[in-house]
Amino acid sequence: MKQITDDTSNGRRKFLSSVTSLVGTSLVMTIPGVGRAEGIWQQTFTVRQVIDIILKEIPNAPFATTVDQLRSGSIDQEVTGIVTTMFPTIKVIEDTAKAGANFIIAHETPFYNNQDETDWLQEDDAYRYKIDLLNKHKIAIWRFHDYWHSHKPDGIIMGNLIKLGWEKYHDVNSPRLLTLPKPMTLKSIVSLAKERLGIPTVRVIGNLNQSCSTVYLAFGYMDSKRQIAAIQQYKPDLILSGETREWETVERVRDGQLMGQKTSLLVLSHAVSEEAGMEYAVKWLQPKVPGVKITHIASTNPFTFL
Repeated sequence: MKQITDDTSNGRRKFLSSVTSLVGTSLVMTIPGVGRAEGIWQQTFTVRQVIDIILKEIPNAPFATTVDQLRSGSIDQEVTGIVTTMFPTIKVIEDTAKAGANFIIAHETPFYNNQDETDWLQEDDAYRYKIDLLNKHKIAIWRFHDYWHSHKPDGIIMGNLIKLGWEKYHDVNSPRLLTLPKPMTLKSIVSLAKERLGIPTVRVIGNLNQSCSTVYLAFGYMDSKRQIAAIQQYKPDLILSGETREWETVERVRDGQLMGQKTSLLVLSHAVSEEAGMEYAVKWLQPKVPGVKITHIASTNPFTFL
């Protein structure tokens, strides 16, 4: 994707002020990308421009291969509002339209597979309904997965740490391994995660009275080989996980416990384990696109626990 090299918003404002003083407001209003709201000159943005602004903040972007692609809408449509979310569900799309926004920045796939392949979905009722809904409201969806994880610091990790009150313990040299200054029991960490991240139910393998000082962060989905390798390398007190296949990391942790190892596992569920990171994206992106309203709409936990 070609990078946009527009002036910064501050520079643009100075330019507009200078031009206004010379030619008057009526002529300035004819300059593309300039609007007026409540008496204040304001820049408008296309989807392409917003994406390029984001990519400027990501090391080594744009990537040659990435799932972070435009999945609906037009790259050149003017943005009326931005919504961040985890999963762009039908409800999130409907709520986006109600909010007057037309650009969804979603962490995960809208189309039920990581590569967003759709050939196999052409006759699927849910896919067709979702596509019709997006077309009806002219909503663009862009995935912000690989790039957000590649940001320094990782946007998903930082969003969660802020929610948990642990951001000051983040180590840039070992971003997934957290060392708490004062040990907490596993039970206390469970209570903290449920309260701060808004998760009603979690799954735990380990002794709730165990003292935890080191926490390995595996929000969302992480390949079990990486998690098992982390157990061997770091020997953390706890793996804080989004989701994992039950016959892999789960069984490795259970066997480790049975042989006297200390690593426990706390499984939060995928969607809710990364939602805070996409909520944090609002605060991160808003100063970069002044005049555009950005809202976080949570896709929420899909499960009902009985």
